[in-house]
Amino acid sequence: MAGQRVVVVGAGIVGASVAHHLTECGFTDVLVIDARSEGTLPGSTGLAPGLVGRLSSDRDLARLALDSVELYARRPGQFHPVGCLEVATSEAQLTGFADDVRDGAALGIDARVITASEAAALAPGLVDDSAEGALFIPGDGAVDPVAVTASLIDSARGRGAQFRWSSPVRQLEEQSGRVTGVRLDNGVVRADTVVLAVGIWGPTLAATAGVQVPMVPVEHPYAFTAPSDDLTGEALTMPIVRYPEHAVYCRTHGTRYGFGSYDHEPVPAALGATAGRRFRDKVFEPALTRARKLVPALRTADVEKRINGVFALTPDELPLVGPAPEVRGLWLAEASWVTHAGGVGKLLAEQLLGLSSGLVDPARLAPARFAGWSADRVAKAALPHYRGIYLTH
Repeated sequence: MAGQRVVVVGAGIVGASVAHHLTECGFTDVLVIDARSEGTLPGSTGLAPGLVGRLSSDRDLARLALDSVELYARRPGQFHPVGCLEVATSEAQLTGFADDVRDGAALGIDARVITASEAAALAPGLVDDSAEGALFIPGDGAVDPVAVTASLIDSARGRGAQFRWSSPVRQLEEQSGRVTGVRLDNGVVRADTVVLAVGIWGPTLAATAGVQVPMVPVEHPYAFTAPSDDLTGEALTMPIVRYPEHAVYCRTHGTRYGFGSYDHEPVPAALGATAGRRFRDKVFEPALTRARKLVPALRTADVEKRINGVFALTPDELPLVGPAPEVRGLWLAEASWVTHAGGVGKLLAEQLLGLSSGLVDPARLAPARFAGWSADRVAKAALPHYRGIYLTH
């Protein structure tokens, strides 16, 4: 790619990861463009609770997560390896953990079954010792997505990448089936390769070049309690806790508890919707109420803040990483979570530079796997995965 220029649209955690990995591999003609001002993250990155779980029922997702942890752990103070607890409230779920232990062993991920009392001791307030037991994954943890993104931006910038802020990209420039740049309010920025890493805004921007991004944005509730006397406010030391049978997850945030739920009908968001919009009380509040009854510390805690996250679903629950089939020179790094952002950036950079670690199968993540799908077909296939995606991510 000597003499070529890569423009990355989006400086959230995925775009920052792409820029970091390109420059780490020695490719420095990289320009990252973002609509926001530097230091603010109003999109999905800024609202993400930062959970990073490596074990997945899908091997490629697990490998992306392993690459992400390796990247985040190299940034001092960014990754907190507090572990994750998957709590079983039935004997069937507890028995099913044996498969997770075997899957983890095959990937080099330590996972073991522990008693409910052991789990409650690791995460007091988040686990009821009347549960059947738990799967403990010691190497999992959490990050501050905003801090990690800032660190990756600093890394890429230090190796030569440029960043342009407060510059909304209005459309993609395309000629004879090839992308030629991006249009801003004050003119066109030329590029040989354009990478879209704008999350839920991807379909809207790609459509300006006649490209359909096969994903559906959905809204998702997350809530914070009022400060609790049971928490010291120290850095995260307690494991992340998930209840697979109930699609509920929770963690501590300083002196507050935070929790989210997928236990509700999916709520599609308009293309280009803004994360953090008005809370969907009728749909989300019953789900959060059920979550509070499940988790001991939440039963009596006051909920002080509720937010809407917005993320993207694909028909097979996997991210979109690779070239867009319709327009040459346009690449996608879309539908990725914080859990996989480090690995997605690495994979895309490797593909652009003709490199390969051989650990992740690029064909399984290529946007071309949905070539010819209508938007209606994409939505009908993707939305039923809303609750299931909790189990693979």
